[in-house]
Amino acid sequence: MKGTKASFVGSRPIFTGSPTIVPGGFNLDKTSQNFRVGDVIPAGTLAIYDEQKRTVKVVKTAKVLAVKGTTVTLYVDEFYEPIFCEGDRVAKAGAISGTWASAVTITKVVKTPNSCEITLSAAISGLAADNIIQEVVKSGDNAAEIGTANAVLIADTDVRQDESQVDVCDHTLNYRMFERRVPPIPASQKSADGRALKGNANVLLTQSY
Repeated sequence: MKGTKASFVGSRPIFTGSPTIVPGGFNLDKTSQNFRVGDVIPAGTLAIYDEQKRTVKVVKTAKVLAVKGTTVTLYVDEFYEPIFCEGDRVAKAGAISGTWASAVTITKVVKTPNSCEITLSAAISGLAADNIIQEVVKSGDNAAEIGTANAVLIADTDVRQDESQVDVCDHTLNYRMFERRVPPIPASQKSADGRALKGNANVLLTQSY
């Protein structure tokens, strides 16, 4: 299990300075997504927060290392591991299409300290190393992105049996988030110039490392 890492201090901060925290506190929306108790959702994960319901959904993504038929190896390091679960439906980022009924499902997840391997119900056409794989949800009869992120997790979040408290940032002030230190961000979630979130221009990104 990955240890909790501070988001803007320590050995590998994810922000260039101290950003804002949306006040009031939120809970992870575990009714809309699958989560495994004990998993750690990495700091910097894209988030969709609802101020009225006080809930947060996350955009599940991972970088592909290797593909062999229906077996896909995902990137892992000491600060990050994917949070996909059995039953999640996924697609190649930038190529989400088709009906919900035909969407590819994760049937098995095997994690070790240094790797994460998922087995799919069917091969994803065109999926290759360095691509991004992401969760899709039902939208009418079709598969679609879960939504447009309006914030990011400000710190690692433990998935608990009961309520899982989540803190999110929706404004990086004069600072930026190190994009290369957080879970991969699909192009569809970024502004046209790639320097901010598409759904919230106040969350700025940098390619510095």
